[in-house]
Amino acid sequence: MNKHVLIVLGIVLLSLLFVYLYSQVNNHDDKKVAFIISHADDETIGAGGVISILIKSGYKLHFDLMTSGNSLAPTLRIVNNYYNASISKDMNDADRKGIIREDSFKQVMKVINVTNYRTHGFDDGALTTDEVFSVMEDLYLKDGYTTFYTTTGDGNPDHHACHEAMKRMKEKYPNLKYRQFPIYYYHQQQAKPEPLNINYVDVNVDKLNQTKKELFQVYYNINTLLPSFYPRSDGVIGFGPERIYYNNDSIAELS
Repeated sequence: MNKHVLIVLGIVLLSLLFVYLYSQVNNHDDKKVAFIISHADDETIGAGGVISILIKSGYKLHFDLMTSGNSLAPTLRIVNNYYNASISKDMNDADRKGIIREDSFKQVMKVINVTNYRTHGFDDGALTTDEVFSVMEDLYLKDGYTTFYTTTGDGNPDHHACHEAMKRMKEKYPNLKYRQFPIYYYHQQQAKPEPLNINYVDVNVDKLNQTKKELFQVYYNINTLLPSFYPRSDGVIGFGPERIYYNNDSIAELS
């Protein structure tokens, strides 16, 4: 095989490699939206109505639940195994609680008919920015997601890890779409949101009150976790608005 043939083959192979790598980075679909969730229930309390809007509008949602919610702090009580998740008899209380809370998240995914989700099982209260950033970057580079939703910073260490990871993503990939929601917008006196961007829209989800109540009831059935401000199952959680902070792009998916 002469030198010229080898050069041509080399160019062809490099071109194919470039096309492959380009397709991997650019296989995004504007209808693909990734939610990065610290704890089971964050998505429902902070954005349950918005999630319903996105689903009804034909968006394909993916969820990453980062922690198991296994903290046994005084305000985070033991929960009941309402949905009969499989639990080993010799399992300690923290791991037992983590399995039950992760299972409740899976029950919510069934209600909204979402099968594209992952649970990572990091310890509640110990989530790191690096762990969240790695998940988010892979979702962009490997899976083509260019729209991300997660929590604002608000003092909770796990929420803050998600906030900081989003901030790092924004610095590295400024052209992606970043959306944040405060968990307790309706109860803001508990936690003042610290968003990445000052732009926001308040989405009226009152019409989705029944849907959001149904989602929240899944969590409430495993018992009250935060007695001081965990909303009751009487529908208070269902009323809007839900606040969504966004960067300097169109937020057409919610219009």
